[in-house]
Amino acid sequence: MKRIVIFVVVGLVMFGAGFGGGLLVGRTMASKGGAVEEGRQVKAPGPIVSVGEFTSNLAGAGKHVISFTMSLELLNDKAAEIVQAPGWLLRIKNEVLLMVKDKVYDDMTSAEGALQFAGDIKRSLNAILPEIKGEAPIVQVLFESFVLQ
Repeated sequence: MKRIVIFVVVGLVMFGAGFGGGLLVGRTMASKGGAVEEGRQVKAPGPIVSVGEFTSNLAGAGKHVISFTMSLELLNDKAAEIVQAPGWLLRIKNEVLLMVKDKVYDDMTSAEGALQFAGDIKRSLNAILPEIKGEAPIVQVLFESFVLQ
């Protein structure tokens, strides 16, 4: 009987210590979590310009087709004016079509492949577009739809 009482008392003490420690740690983490949220600055997206829909055959042995709709997040309104000019928009579409022709189906089936493709497009387009106050005009390439067959 004495063993049971000791076992119950030790169990209650351990439970109390664990519960109290959990409350203390939880309260500490909650107060730090709020501070991190407040200190984090998220930049609002820049202007978004739709470039259009692209459909093309992919390189390689199989007869695979890619179809995607693409938009560009731009640095500012001046970049949007430049990209929306008919001459620049045509050059952008041409550059994207030439890039997609070199892609292979196996490279495009994963999310990583699509992200790499978006990065390639961004680098290529930033190379041909004029800089705005020393900065590249395209912030991010966004896919609205992306289908491989």
